[in-house]
Amino acid sequence: MLVSLPLTASTRLLSTAAFGQGQEHGLLEPIIEQIDQAFQADDRPLSKETKVLADSGFCNKDTLHYLEHYKIDGYLADHGFRSRDPRFADADKYKPKSPQKITAKMRFTAADFQVDLEQQTCICPAGKSLWLKCTRAKIQNHIFMGHRDDCDTCSLRFQCLRSVKQKGARQVNILLEHIASEKTGPLQRMKQKIDSKLGRHIYSQRLGIVEPVFGHICEAIGIRRFTLRSKAKVNGQWQLMAMLHNLTKIHRFGAIA
Repeated sequence: MLVSLPLTASTRLLSTAAFGQGQEHGLLEPIIEQIDQAFQADDRPLSKETKVLADSGFCNKDTLHYLEHYKIDGYLADHGFRSRDPRFADADKYKPKSPQKITAKMRFTAADFQVDLEQQTCICPAGKSLWLKCTRAKIQNHIFMGHRDDCDTCSLRFQCLRSVKQKGARQVNILLEHIASEKTGPLQRMKQKIDSKLGRHIYSQRLGIVEPVFGHICEAIGIRRFTLRSKAKVNGQWQLMAMLHNLTKIHRFGAIA
């Protein structure tokens, strides 16, 4: 993970570290604390003018609570950020179509199945009956399963399952009660903030701030892999790579005034 300073061609890294885990949850806080130590900010993290941009991997309740607690102006995208952006409404039509997969919008949903809860029956769009697998009183839903012989030979299989290579029959969950989702809280406030016109404009700058750093290290400098083992050694090697990136920028564009 790295944090860079947006200075166009002379972008410098402020802090970076190799954590040795695939999940990014909980990694934004230690990086902010590293920046505090570098700038000796004892009162609270960062300054009032600082904006923190991070992708959806860092978006979780604990991190959002942390940003709100310290009054940090953060812009963290959630996993549904692009789907709510009207500018990406027709993005699917530009994606290559795969014969093995079908988009979620084209697949049958539970609404396409004829369900009679009193008789506990379910009929699929192809007219085949499904059997009741179980009922769960805790969340009050019924789970119906198709017969494998019917599903294996069904002409609508490609539109019902996630993939034509998927083994087994279709399962349908019929919810009787939906668990109420949290409509207030840091996650909802962040969604409203990042979905605003200003929020989208600010977050769009993340791509031009962070990604060129990886491109410069991998393509221009030519560093594509680590040659050491253990978290401590890899972290040290990564920090040397980041230092080389900064020194190259300072050499070409001069030091920050």
